[in-house]
Amino acid sequence: MLISIVLTLVSAKDVTLPAFVGRANYAATLAQLGRIDAALAERIHQNDGPKPLTCSSLMGVHAGASGVTVRADTPVYVRMTGLTPEVSARLGDALLSAPPATWELGGETFAVQEAICDPTRHGWSGQTTYEALAAAQLARADTLDRQVTLEFAAPTAFKSKEMTLPVPLPGLVFGSLVERWNAFSPVVLSPEMRRYGEEVMAISRYRLASRAVGQKGDGLRIGGVGTVTYRALAGDRYWLGVMNMLAEFALYGGVGVQTATGMGQVRRRMRD
Repeated sequence: MLISIVLTLVSAKDVTLPAFVGRANYAATLAQLGRIDAALAERIHQNDGPKPLTCSSLMGVHAGASGVTVRADTPVYVRMTGLTPEVSARLGDALLSAPPATWELGGETFAVQEAICDPTRHGWSGQTTYEALAAAQLARADTLDRQVTLEFAAPTAFKSKEMTLPVPLPGLVFGSLVERWNAFSPVVLSPEMRRYGEEVMAISRYRLASRAVGQKGDGLRIGGVGTVTYRALAGDRYWLGVMNMLAEFALYGGVGVQTATGMGQVRRRMRD
């Protein structure tokens, strides 16, 4: 199972937070998972490989260089996704079945107003399975879309040839998605999707800006935010199906580096 849960948070007073609180949200999420399953939370934290969850920074606000101000009683949002049945089920237990009363971010306490897992109520939430995503695209009888538009709502960057690249090139984006899919899905895809992205897909439209994300030790990592439309230049049915399927998976899996701590929050925009 794949799950994406959005929490609506409110503060009783005006508060100022750092511009990016993805790491704080990851810590708060692990704390809530630990309340349900301490061993699972510890395994996730200690795992050096791909994390089976993603956590956003604060959503629904504009962050400046000096931070972000959240006004009293104004709703803001954070999001968590699960990429395995175990993690998704425990997130559901911790956040939907028995939601916490409060949520800690950047040393400030927010009341949890609501937990949402319904895409008709919040477009960044929902649940599905790998099998359902695969069947919806790979078994389609109608014409498959030859282009997809992705919204990069959080800074997105990639590691390539010992460098960090802040530009969502097709091979980097779809290579990242297929690697994350294969890390957790029972439906294994060909890793050649990365080469397909490099050789067969092109960027037809984009609107991007760079954003800096603070790192440990006062470092910075630059990522891209905005929208990009990718177009397949060849119409092979299998690869078009995989392209569309991975675009849908991006909502849950995230893209690029540090998705567990707020970067790479991505979803498909249906108006391509």
